[in-house]
Amino acid sequence: MKTKNIVLVCLVMAASFTWYFLFFDQDYHPATDFDETESHLIVWSPKHTNTYINFIKNIAEDEHVTLYVPEATRISSVYNKLKAFGVYMNNVELQTIKNDNIWIRDYGPVFLTNKSGKTKALSFKYYSENTFPYEYQSLNKERLRSSNIVGIGGARELNGKGLAILIEKHEKDVNPKLSKDDIAKELKKKLGIKKIIWLKSGLPQDDMLTHTPLFGDIYSKGAGHHIDSFCRFISPNTVLLAQVNSQEIYSNPIMKMANDRLEENYKILKNALDQDGKPLNIIRVPVAPLIIEIGENTNISFVISNSYLNFIITKNKVIVPSYGQYIKNNYAIAKDLEVENKFKRIFPGKKVVMLDCMDLNREGGGFHCISINRPKKKKKAA
Repeated sequence: MKTKNIVLVCLVMAASFTWYFLFFDQDYHPATDFDETESHLIVWSPKHTNTYINFIKNIAEDEHVTLYVPEATRISSVYNKLKAFGVYMNNVELQTIKNDNIWIRDYGPVFLTNKSGKTKALSFKYYSENTFPYEYQSLNKERLRSSNIVGIGGARELNGKGLAILIEKHEKDVNPKLSKDDIAKELKKKLGIKKIIWLKSGLPQDDMLTHTPLFGDIYSKGAGHHIDSFCRFISPNTVLLAQVNSQEIYSNPIMKMANDRLEENYKILKNALDQDGKPLNIIRVPVAPLIIEIGENTNISFVISNSYLNFIITKNKVIVPSYGQYIKNNYAIAKDLEVENKFKRIFPGKKVVMLDCMDLNREGGGFHCISINRPKKKKKAA
């Protein structure tokens, strides 16, 4: 009788564990840019001090910032700079790390949550050696799952409900030995993705530097078809997509090229359905002014990878790149105002903050590229 009771208890326990792993601990979905945030993760850059201080000040007024300081920089000096500028330091946590790559969006963890309130994080492969996952695990006592494919955060958009938007040209460049089906299979397995919408290519302004000029003697030196420069989810069903206006299309061959790529992508999105078979709500946002500059210590001209859509969302704000104060002409100033008013309509109740980030744009990134939002832990579903 005693043996039978032990066997019965073991069977009940086994059934309970099976139920837990099959149901309670499943159905994870990636966090999104519009989820409630526990902390914004940022890697400090002494090269971009003014941009960073303005950016961090605006975030810290609303939400927590985890600021990783590369060990070559004294953490006390960063603290003093931020405090002297009026940053609310109660919302800023500074941690020393070895990694000094500022583009944390691209190589940082993807956070996933499920209905039970559990969270986990995933680290994709990166182009080059990446020590950050190991440092993150050590600092947070949290294990990162891993993926065998190269996955760049700025090159994918996720709606948190099982839909991903990817760029064919980018994925082909970073995973040359994998097919679209291979990539889709891995994302479905690791991120709980149910459906992928494949766009063709990104903005020409964001093409990577090659030996071939983009047009004439003008070269690009962008990140390489990153989606966060032209297409962003702001809710599970709503997508913002950049647009070249009719007066700009023939103002420059690069703008014509940008228009052709954007409209090809628009047709794909317009005819696509989300993970539940519903059409997407697409809102068009003006493309940023075209900026071409002579490169430092060179006679070569480069088009800058700038974008209004490389923004971030906080609890009370939307922080958007601006260009009028840099270009200082009526066209750029008017375009900034048009975009600001557009974002105010898109995000009612949030303050729209327009900030300069040209120093980041020159290196192929923006505000979205230098930050990741770690989501607030959800309460268990009733």
